[in-house]
Amino acid sequence: MLILAAILLMASVTLVVYNLLPARVLATRAPRLARVEETQIGSLWFRLLFPLLDVLAPLFEGLRWRSFRTKATANLARAGLGDAVSVNHLLAMKVVCAVGVPPLLALVFEMFQNYGFFAAAVVGGFLLPDRLVSDLRKARERQIVRALRGAVDVWWLSVEGGLEFLMAIQRLVERRRFGPLRDELTTVLNDIRLGTSRGDALKAFATRVEIPDVSSFVSVLVQADALGASIGPVLQSQAERMRTERFQRAEREGAKASQKILFPLVLFIFPAVLLVIVSPVVLTFIYGAH
Repeated sequence: MLILAAILLMASVTLVVYNLLPARVLATRAPRLARVEETQIGSLWFRLLFPLLDVLAPLFEGLRWRSFRTKATANLARAGLGDAVSVNHLLAMKVVCAVGVPPLLALVFEMFQNYGFFAAAVVGGFLLPDRLVSDLRKARERQIVRALRGAVDVWWLSVEGGLEFLMAIQRLVERRRFGPLRDELTTVLNDIRLGTSRGDALKAFATRVEIPDVSSFVSVLVQADALGASIGPVLQSQAERMRTERFQRAEREGAKASQKILFPLVLFIFPAVLLVIVSPVVLTFIYGAH
C-alpha cells in the first residue's frame, strides 16, 4: 500500500506541476510537441513517457553537468533522438526511472523490499535511460551499415549508367521511404543545397554517425573528389570491398555461434542424451540383479 501510495503521489505531483506551469511555458512547449508528433521516436519507453518528460525537462535546464551534456548530446544524435529528445528530457527520464522503477520492482519481487536491493534498483533505474540510448545507437548504426552496402551498389550502377553522383543520392532518398541512412543522406543533400561542398557534407555525415565503415567509405570518396578521379570505379571498388567484408563478417558470426552453443550443449543437451542412453542399461542391471 505504501508503494502504491508513493506512485499515486508522484503522479499527482506531476499533474499539479503541469497545471501550475505559466501559460508562456506551455506555449513554448506546444511547437515542440507538434514537431515530436511528426518525428518517429525509436524507443517505446521514450514515446510513452514523453508527455511527462516534456513537463519535467524545464526543471533541469539550470543543472550544469557539462561532461554528461556533451556526451549525451552526441549519443542522442547518433541514436536518432536528437531532434525530439534533449538532454533535459534524458535527465528527467533518469530521475523518473530512479523514482519509479524501484517501487515497481519491490511490488513484484519481494527481494527488492530489502534496503540494499532497493538502493541497487535506484542506481540501476538512474542508469537505465543511458542504456536505452546506447542500445538505440547501436541498432541505428547496424541499420546504417546494412543499408549502406546496398546503397553503394545502387550508386555504382546509377553512375555507370550516366547519372551524376548527387542525383544518384537524390534518387535513392526519394525511393527509400524511411530509415536512418535516408535521414542522413537527406541532411547531406540539404547541406549541399545550402552551399556546403560535397566533400564537407560527406565529412559531416561521417562525423555525425562515427561508424568505421562509413568513415572509410567517405574518406575514399572525398579523396577521389579532391584528386578529380572518376567516381564510378571508386564506387565499384567500395561495393566489392563491402561485399567481401559482409561475407567475412558472416563467417565470423558463424564461428562465434558454434562457440556460443557449446555451453548449453554441455550443460543441458548432453546430460539429457546421456540419461536416455545410460538409464536403460542401469535399470536392466539393477532389476536383473534381483
